[in-house]
Amino acid sequence: MADKNNNKSLFIYTSLIFIVAVLLIILSFFGQTNLKKNQPSVEVNEDAVNSGITERAAVLSEENKNLIEENSKLTTELAELREKQTMNDILLSANGYFSLGNNSKALEMLNAVIYDELSVDQKIIYDNIKKGISEAE
Repeated sequence: MADKNNNKSLFIYTSLIFIVAVLLIILSFFGQTNLKKNQPSVEVNEDAVNSGITERAAVLSEENKNLIEENSKLTTELAELREKQTMNDILLSANGYFSLGNNSKALEMLNAVIYDELSVDQKIIYDNIKKGISEAE
């Protein structure tokens, strides 16, 4: 009878190990699938895949050059936009002081602006404030 109980417990342990192994395989499969889904996709040129390291390096070098040029253009554009925003802020302050009747402070703000660097719309605001100040005096 003792042998029958030993065989039964051996069967139970073997079954538990088998079930755990199957569960681990299933878990690792779904984990790997999820990991592949979450990886960022990389655009790969089919010719670059089939070519050697030299060609791949050339393609990457070209892409790097293009990205550096784009970065340079965006940096220049950002600097221009910041300058334009600064001019807008100064003109807005000058307009606010002019609206409050503080013409001396509005004139002081306008003197900080370089007229030739203003856009057409900014020049209109500048001219309106200047005209209003000169009429008030």
